[in-house]
Amino acid sequence: MYILGAITGGLILLLIIFIFVNNYTYVVIPDVKGEEKNTAMKALKETGLIPIIQGIGDTVLYTEPSAGSRVKKGRHVFIQLGKIETLKVPDLIGVPLELAEQFLTAYKLNYKIIKIYNSDTKIETVIDMEPKPGTNVNKGDTILLKISSSEVNR
Repeated sequence: MYILGAITGGLILLLIIFIFVNNYTYVVIPDVKGEEKNTAMKALKETGLIPIIQGIGDTVLYTEPSAGSRVKKGRHVFIQLGKIETLKVPDLIGVPLELAEQFLTAYKLNYKIIKIYNSDTKIETVIDMEPKPGTNVNKGDTILLKISSSEVNR
């Protein structure tokens, strides 16, 4: 009888532990990439997570675990800070395409080319661009170059 009571008590204890261990609330880590440090910390705290700051800077580069991950409420989330370098779009209007491509590649800016028929401008020359010169962009952004051509796009 004593052994049966011990086994029953043990099973009840295991059941209680199982219920409490699996009774956590899960939350989704918000996307705070690119946000200011204090804004990111507030968003994580409001979600029920514990932010831990790493790095120097004011801008969130990424979180670990990553945004969109489903984790237990109360979990620590590492916020990696850094400085995101912004560049100004260079004024390449009137510049030959080959030189414009070299410049954009050196500054790690992507580009797309649209050829536009223009008989008034030297062929293979930048006649317009988007975003406009002087606009702030980040490394990896895409610049649209409008190039003079002797042909119409097909």
